Amino acid sequence: MDLIIFFVALSVLVFFHELGHFVMARKTGVRVDEFGIGMPPRLFGKKVGETIYSVNALPIGGFCKLYGEDSIEVKKNKNRSFAYKKPWQKSLILVGGVTMNLILAILIFTGVYYVTGIPKELGKVKVEEVVEGSPADLSNLKQGDLVLEVGGEEVKTSEELVEKAAMYKGREVELLIEKQDGSKEEVMVAVRQNPPEGEGSMGVVINSIEMVKFPIWQAYKGVRQGFEEAYFWGRVILDGLGKMIAGVFTGQVPKDVAGPVGMYQATASVRKESGILGVMHFFGVISVNLAVVNLLPFPALDGGRLVFVLIEKISGKKINEKFEATANAVGMSILLGLLLLVTIGDVMRLLK
Repeated sequence: MDLIIFFVALSVLVFFHELGHFVMARKTGVRVDEFGIGMPPRLFGKKVGETIYSVNALPIGGFCKLYGEDSIEVKKNKNRSFAYKKPWQKSLILVGGVTMNLILAILIFTGVYYVTGIPKELGKVKVEEVVEGSPADLSNLKQGDLVLEVGGEEVKTSEELVEKAAMYKGREVELLIEKQDGSKEEVMVAVRQNPPEGEGSMGVVINSIEMVKFPIWQAYKGVRQGFEEAYFWGRVILDGLGKMIAGVFTGQVPKDVAGPVGMYQATASVRKESGILGVMHFFGVISVNLAVVNLLPFPALDGGRLVFVLIEKISGKKINEKFEATANAVGMSILLGLLLLVTIGDVMRLLK
């Protein structure tokens, strides 16, 4: 089941990416020779109009084959060829895939938040769980209690409570508690110096956020949250890529980089822990990741192709077609080599 979910989800991400290229190519008058799901060899295909729609044997990936995109000998029907389109038209086609990945991520995040609700700060810290036999349990803290003060200082978030409680490690601290019936009481709780793993210093699970659901007519709230989530993950991914690239130049071997095998493992783990909504959110993040990575200025990626388009725009001259084709071929070879190395690393971790 996990394997099926993984391949279906990945195919959806790739489909939307290639659909972005397809739509913008049609809008700018470029002929689409083939729109394929999966990678060759072809299993079956059907020609509709001037485009072959195909399903291919390798279930990872997909492609949108444009007339004149890779061929350096296209001379006929120039007005339908990608190679002879204006720089701004080429740019629209190239960013179409990235744009669709971002739109898909926003839609996924919006759908997840519609089901789970939008996170909202309570302004109070709520006790979600009390570990049996812990200092909190011995002080009669109960699930549903609200922690208003720690050591006489007001706390409104979980982070504030943890920070202030840490100042009392090895001794007791006074907490102001609001019980579920609205009554308030002060209790003394021991803050452990070295608590058992996973229990925390006082032995409570706390939360200062609640999930607020919204009606369908307020869907804009979910869309706004979806935009914010996509922006957040975009920044995280860019920051991670920047550190990884900087590390490579200083001789550090990149860690925590996953290929298809690692992604499958992560999918199975997320489904086990968080269910189908967790998997959806995970692939929303992957969709943002695809958008960011594809914009990198590296040959064979959309970002690398955009660099050639920018040079063409600035110089006013077409890039040497043989040079561009060679650069993209070399870039693709390097990417495939890196993918192979990452996959080997994934398998080695799996065997361990």
